[in-house]
Amino acid sequence: MFSRLFFARSVAFVALVTLIGCSNKTGAFATVSGVVKHNGTPVEGAKVIFHSTTEVDGKAQTYAATTDSSGKYLIASVGKDPGLPAGMYKVTVTKYEGKGFTPQEGMDAGQMDAMASDLGGTKGGPANLLPKEYASQASSKLSATLEVGKNENVNFDLKGK
Repeated sequence: MFSRLFFARSVAFVALVTLIGCSNKTGAFATVSGVVKHNGTPVEGAKVIFHSTTEVDGKAQTYAATTDSSGKYLIASVGKDPGLPAGMYKVTVTKYEGKGFTPQEGMDAGQMDAMASDLGGTKGGPANLLPKEYASQASSKLSATLEVGKNENVNFDLKGK
């Protein structure tokens, strides 16, 4: 009798642990969309980067999108995940254009500035066409707190030259 009860409780415990450990993470993710404007005008081709304020496995995660012709961006999936983790993010926005410049995936603003400088900077080479203060986490005052699910109209109107 005791062994049956012990066995039944053990099976129930293992099943509970398995359910918790294998639970689907879809409820913990967010999608984000909005419009980027510069002095009220939509910006096409801007790179919008959400920088996580918390670290996962000792590394802060970043999630990026590029704006379309009407300034709209959308981050709806990240790899195999159905979005990005909900939480607080610092946001940077850049738009590099110029001769010989092809930004590489994963490059941060400092690396892009260095590459632009190496290729001639503003003397016919690539340059950031948006105000410099929005290009780095240290100077950007843009942020967003994403809730689980859809986060729409997370808009950014950049001011300045």
